[in-house]
Amino acid sequence: MIAVVAVVGGGAWLLGMVIGAVLGVVATLTVVGRSDEVRPTSEAAAPTPDGVDAVTGLPTHEKLVADLQEAIDAGDGRVLTLYLFALDGFKDYNDAYGAACGDALLEWLARKLRDAVGSYGSVYRMRGGSFALLAVGSERFTSALCASAAAALSENGDGFQIYCDVGQAALPAEAPSPRAALELAARRASKHGSERHVKSGRRAPVDATEALRLVRSRRDVATLAIGIARRLGVPEAEIETVESATALCDIGNVAVPAAVLGYPGKINGPEWQFILLHTLVGERLLAGPLGMEAVAGLVRYSHERWDGSGYPHGLAGNAIPLGSRIIFVCSAFQDMTSDRPHRAALDPLDALVQLERGAGSQFDPKVVEAFCDEFTAEAEPELGVVAEA
Repeated sequence: MIAVVAVVGGGAWLLGMVIGAVLGVVATLTVVGRSDEVRPTSEAAAPTPDGVDAVTGLPTHEKLVADLQEAIDAGDGRVLTLYLFALDGFKDYNDAYGAACGDALLEWLARKLRDAVGSYGSVYRMRGGSFALLAVGSERFTSALCASAAAALSENGDGFQIYCDVGQAALPAEAPSPRAALELAARRASKHGSERHVKSGRRAPVDATEALRLVRSRRDVATLAIGIARRLGVPEAEIETVESATALCDIGNVAVPAAVLGYPGKINGPEWQFILLHTLVGERLLAGPLGMEAVAGLVRYSHERWDGSGYPHGLAGNAIPLGSRIIFVCSAFQDMTSDRPHRAALDPLDALVQLERGAGSQFDPKVVEAFCDEFTAEAEPELGVVAEA
């Protein structure tokens, strides 16, 4: 049972002190991959039909070649334009944040591309980070369609930016065969990309050092985590790890598109893949040369639920590290008491009630009890409050 806290006076609430130089300053970092990276996809998924890309669901490179040959053989006088789109920055994104995140980004971009083109052209997933558009019509029409497609294939977030280089070839005027059309469009895409990069560089994915600076302040709940850990008997030598992991548990959001983080509603569909993966990205950024393997391990499991319905592994109960269970409760409180695109922040007391309701399902009941006790103990001297049993 939580104590009911009445705030004297009317102002904003403030808890804790700023975390001191817990993380230190690191000059450089090499991002390290993991062999046990999880891809949160169903093993029971239906097999992909021939000619359909398994990641994006779009027709493949081979299907494009067949469609081009069929159109050329038809000889009906139609003017076709092939556009190739090379994703500039995708390889860096994939290397920095992992192949699972790379696949999620490709799926996200493919859906945007389909929506942008609609029934006005045919779109394809090429090999690697490339897509194609085959359109029929005037140069003015196909150029406008190409511009929409290129915009759909561009993306950015706190820790990355994807550009789109475009090349085109007219069939049959400029290219009498599928191979010739593909080679010409690829050369033009490469040339345009080189010209643009001379004029303006591009932003590569952040390394962990820069990512630390991009994390939103979570110092209030990180300070609470210290007291909660002590109440639950975490050894003193491990408490700093819990504190740091609480502050950094959402560092993996640097790999999430800005449109997903700012979505004004409940996230589902392809967007949800980024959310499922963000703890793995966080672990990837924090582990390795930075020397924060213990912090990284707690971040990895920081969104597992007490009832086993969390991610990325579906761990339940005491199988979840205690530090990660503490982080999950602290993170939930931070999220509930912060403004979001789809809702206003909850009052802290209402958020405590929500934590109690989730105890035994989302959250470890003992951690929720310790959080409520610590919150009350911290709030009284900071705000001048009166507690009632």
